[in-house]
Amino acid sequence: MSPARPAHDQPGHIPARVPYDEYGNLLSTTTGVDPDRITWQAPHPFTLSLHLHDARALRGIRRPVTWKDPHGPAVFPMFADDLARVVKGTISDHGLVVGATWVPLMRRDRYGISLKAFHEQEAPSTEPEPPASPAEEAAARFIDREHVVRLVRAAFSMGEPEEDLPPDLTTLIRHIREDRP
Repeated sequence: MSPARPAHDQPGHIPARVPYDEYGNLLSTTTGVDPDRITWQAPHPFTLSLHLHDARALRGIRRPVTWKDPHGPAVFPMFADDLARVVKGTISDHGLVVGATWVPLMRRDRYGISLKAFHEQEAPSTEPEPPASPAEEAAARFIDREHVVRLVRAAFSMGEPEEDLPPDLTTLIRHIREDRP
């Protein structure tokens, strides 16, 4: 832990191996656990729907918040510092966090899971998109301009025929369509 940053700002790091027990539970620490019960695995990100199992850790900094797999016995510890980010950054359906990608990591000599950051969840593009042709750009600008014209009409609740519009709105719509200020 860096003395320049408080514990809740420490990002943690992904270790080379993460300890699991025979039931698939991620162990927060290996202290006091029989070494024969520990299965060390590579820390791969996983997508799993989890529900909050135990939040008593909010009363103490060393105890983890635990998440449970609703379809199995696996329990995953998480650092209490990360709970707010999970609540704000995920979709919850009846207490079940849906569609989140979790990453096992190590922080303050303990193991736990953390929500994979939004920008890390997207797979990097393998090849850059080809630039749009001038015709495609012109078509996109035309579609955008017509959308703005419809919004202006809707905002002023004007009818369909443009002849019934006041002169100022007719001039505005003409300038929008001609792509001039």
